[in-house]
Amino acid sequence: MMKYLVLALKAVVLILLTLVYIGEIDVAWLLAGLKNRYREPMRYYIDVLSAIAIFLIFLDFVQFTVVWFYRRRTKVRGEDNFIVGISQLYSIILAIGLAIGLLSLFRIQIGEVLTSLSIIFAGLVLLTKDYVSNMINGMIMTFSGELSIGDNIRVGQHRGKIVDITLQNIHLINDDDDVIYIPNNLALMTDIVNYTKRTVKRTSIEFEIDLKYLVTVEELEQNLVETLKPFQDMIKENSCYLRVAEVGRGSVTMKFQYILNEPNKELERAIRRKVVRRLVEIISGREKFVDNIPDLPEDFPGHA
Repeated sequence: MMKYLVLALKAVVLILLTLVYIGEIDVAWLLAGLKNRYREPMRYYIDVLSAIAIFLIFLDFVQFTVVWFYRRRTKVRGEDNFIVGISQLYSIILAIGLAIGLLSLFRIQIGEVLTSLSIIFAGLVLLTKDYVSNMINGMIMTFSGELSIGDNIRVGQHRGKIVDITLQNIHLINDDDDVIYIPNNLALMTDIVNYTKRTVKRTSIEFEIDLKYLVTVEELEQNLVETLKPFQDMIKENSCYLRVAEVGRGSVTMKFQYILNEPNKELERAIRRKVVRRLVEIISGREKFVDNIPDLPEDFPGHA
């Protein structure tokens, strides 16, 4: 209710300022007490300030209207890419409008400024090219729909959930609740894996195990599946399996994968914690066993 009351108040102020700006409301009485030489400058400042205020309120109305119609059409309650993009576009237009308004307030012609300071502006463009490029790339990602707030992605070595996309960075929060800032330029030049966009929402836990602690892949897989019995009602039936990703000289990289019935980040963390702790128990137990095996005597046939 308060939001619409403020909106109505802004509408009234916008109408009044517009009438003042076009001369329908005479404000000469405000200047009656001033000396003649001050009246003309004051009228100029009133016009410029009115124009700036009209611009700010009108821009605010446009942003509110666009977002309101979008929410009504899509039934979105929180923020998504489109709303974030509109906010970023609003910020850019607002900054440009205020800069032009301040120059006008001091009677500075924009064309003359650009002409006289062309060399400085050329230098500024070179200095801020990465910043501008980041902004443009941020707008592209925001409106493209390839990445959305809430998506679970991997960028390079970093994996996490997107909590915000700004004009400069993608904000990720990983499993350790660390906030990671990925520059937009880097994100566009790096291969990105979007786990949320997959048709099958398969969760993967990757780990490496020394060959001397591994009996068989099937035995380890069965061990890990047994570990997930407390979560069996939340995991799709027969979706758990252990996959060999890479075989090294003395170790094997594996991926234990499963499919949740419903996406749940907290549940993923709980399962990951359970699986990792079970792996530590298995490796620790077998390490003690391996360490207790006596070494072969030096004169044993075939001993290197």
